[in-house]
Amino acid sequence: MTPEGLERLTARHGATERHAYLAVVTDAMLQAPAYSPELVLSERELAHSHEFRFAQKREAFLLGRCAAKQALAVLLNEAVWSTIDIYPGVLGQPLVRHARALGVDVTLSHSNGMALALAYPAQWPMGIDLETVEVAVAATVLAELDASTEEQAWVDSSGLSQAAACAVLWGAREALGKALKTGLNSPLRIFALSGLIQAEPGVWTGGYAHFPRFAWRATQLGARTLSLAFPAGVEFVTWPTL
Repeated sequence: MTPEGLERLTARHGATERHAYLAVVTDAMLQAPAYSPELVLSERELAHSHEFRFAQKREAFLLGRCAAKQALAVLLNEAVWSTIDIYPGVLGQPLVRHARALGVDVTLSHSNGMALALAYPAQWPMGIDLETVEVAVAATVLAELDASTEEQAWVDSSGLSQAAACAVLWGAREALGKALKTGLNSPLRIFALSGLIQAEPGVWTGGYAHFPRFAWRATQLGARTLSLAFPAGVEFVTWPTL
């Protein structure tokens, strides 16, 4: 059993099986000594955190790094988190610097005081996203998404509230942008979802209309929605219980 706040996901592609690790950290957990900036952040990250003008930004940065370091530490077999450096690529994508980082990637997201990070084998590109869509802005978000006919039909028939449906549509698109390491730096319609189905209560799956080599899975977590994009053909033997 992995430590509290950390789950091992087992994925399979054909005869090949790999493990990824999902870490969850909340604002309240930052009070623990193990999450102090000096123990979590690399020297570069610590210097960068001091550049934030507002405490809220520093806390959000630390929250994401705590989750990422906790997940990466397992794959890298590294007990000293501060020796792991996560730095941004030219498109803002997180890159990992460590003596054993070859073949290891990380994707992270945070929303309303919770951060998630997934450390995974780089040969299977993945992206994770955590979304909270408020009822008051759901219609605006849906319009901004430029939902396809298929997506709009799913919103109308899914049985979800408009806010929850928007969280699935936005989160699964955001997750794909992270898996591609480009972010949503293209017209949003290009990331449109397809084949949306309910796999089980509170869980939806499907593919991407313009990226058939990828699939997605979304899980409702109370007011939040967790979405994961991954290569089509990869089957998750285990999935987060959170």
